[in-house]
Amino acid sequence: MRLFLHILIPLAVIFAGIMAFSGLKKLNKLTIFGKQIGIEKKSPQTSRPKGMKRPMFRTKAIPLVARDHTVQLTSQGEIRTHNATALTSQIGGRVIKISPKFQDGAFFSKNDVLLELETADYLTELANAKAQLARAEATFAQEKARAKQALLNWNDAGFTEQPSDLVLRKPQLRQAEAAVDSANSSLARAQRNLERTKVRAPYDGRVRKRNIGLGQQVGGSTPLGEIFSTDFAEVRLPLTTRDLAYYTPPQKPGETGIKDNVIFTSILTSEPENSESTTKWHGTILRAEGELDEDSRQLFVIARIDDPFALKTKATPLYIGQPVRARIPAKTLKNVYVIP
Repeated sequence: MRLFLHILIPLAVIFAGIMAFSGLKKLNKLTIFGKQIGIEKKSPQTSRPKGMKRPMFRTKAIPLVARDHTVQLTSQGEIRTHNATALTSQIGGRVIKISPKFQDGAFFSKNDVLLELETADYLTELANAKAQLARAEATFAQEKARAKQALLNWNDAGFTEQPSDLVLRKPQLRQAEAAVDSANSSLARAQRNLERTKVRAPYDGRVRKRNIGLGQQVGGSTPLGEIFSTDFAEVRLPLTTRDLAYYTPPQKPGETGIKDNVIFTSILTSEPENSESTTKWHGTILRAEGELDEDSRQLFVIARIDDPFALKTKATPLYIGQPVRARIPAKTLKNVYVIP
């Protein structure tokens, strides 16, 4: 009897639960403590607040038309100098004057005097060279007169054979002539050294850094400063092997890309690249490097930007080291459909 009750009671509980659940599904309201509570199921559509409309999206269908399309490659790099020089003096001396054009960031023109060295020793050297030349020329003139007189004496003596070079003083004459040539060379060297006391700019450029000060003693190998040219700047641009399927960079000697067809924009600006107000610079692909980069397997091409510091125009100047973005026109695809 006890075993029968242990089996019957759980079955009765389960049956009662099933019946209660079925009854609740059929009822819309439930009475608890004499109050009726509504039981409703809300669909996802009824959860939206009243007054809120269903979002709508506007679309526009554009028919595609076959046309020619020029592939635009994008790359980026940094503005760099094409000609930078560590300026040194060819002679030694004390700095007695520094030009305002030889300051950090200053511009200069070719042959401008950037600094001057003390000239006293080189003026003395020049005077000595002039005196040495005068003595050599006098000796040479005397030897020519002696050689002429030696020939006259030989003929007056009645000798019939030809006189030797020694009799005609030809060795002495050649020695005197060589002394004149040597004195001329010494004078030219003294003049060059005197001129070298003025350190001149080798090209139109700009000062990156000055290393010396007024009154400083410098030698022939003392670095005076660092300068770079301003006629044009270069940008080293990487191209992937996929880019090279649409673009062939200049490869032959003397060959360059189409002039000013590369458009550069600054990466530092927040303006959109295609905006009319965005500052743009134009450049030309000059050449490609002769090997792929070992790490990235990319080919680097070198582009040129003329007048990067806007010295001849009112354009916005560039700065060495400034990062820029480049857009390079590549291969033109014929009769293709371009998705906007």
